Amino acid sequence: MKLDHETDASEALPVSGVERGVRLITLSGAGIAALLVLIVFGVVSYSVFMRYVLGTPITFSDELNGFIVVAMVALGAGEVLLRGEHFGVDLLTERAGPRIQWLIEVWGMVGVILVAAAVLYSAVLMVRFSYDFGIYSDGYLGIQMWIPQGFLLIGMIILILAALARIFTLVTVRRP
Repeated sequence: MKLDHETDASEALPVSGVERGVRLITLSGAGIAALLVLIVFGVVSYSVFMRYVLGTPITFSDELNGFIVVAMVALGAGEVLLRGEHFGVDLLTERAGPRIQWLIEVWGMVGVILVAAAVLYSAVLMVRFSYDFGIYSDGYLGIQMWIPQGFLLIGMIILILAALARIFTLVTVRRP
């Protein structure tokens, strides 16, 4: 919880034009993620109604919601990063000087890029394999797996773009 005198770091600090441009992409991903939240709510509500009111449970809701939750997280990660609302350890950075804080943030973004690139590489291989071999989900939906897996791929691209844009901002606009 923030106090009245506290501000969000991403709101108070200047950003580069590159970051503002990438922000359109991250906001699009977050917007789709928000719509997916509503879809999950609708599917869960429908499932509960069918099971407990009509006594006819539906079989596909858990599988569908699992796919949607992965898509929500992947598509929203870039916006969360640019807002500065991702997980972080402030124990050391709060006590460091401005230059060290800047270096930690740059290296943090490099770390994000490296991890997201590894996930992206795996996602590309996974999507290609699922598409080439026509793999379908084991559950009741029987959906081609490259479709839900593709959201992870898209999300990692957005996350990498967001981290690169933040590095550009740090190097050009927020240099200590």
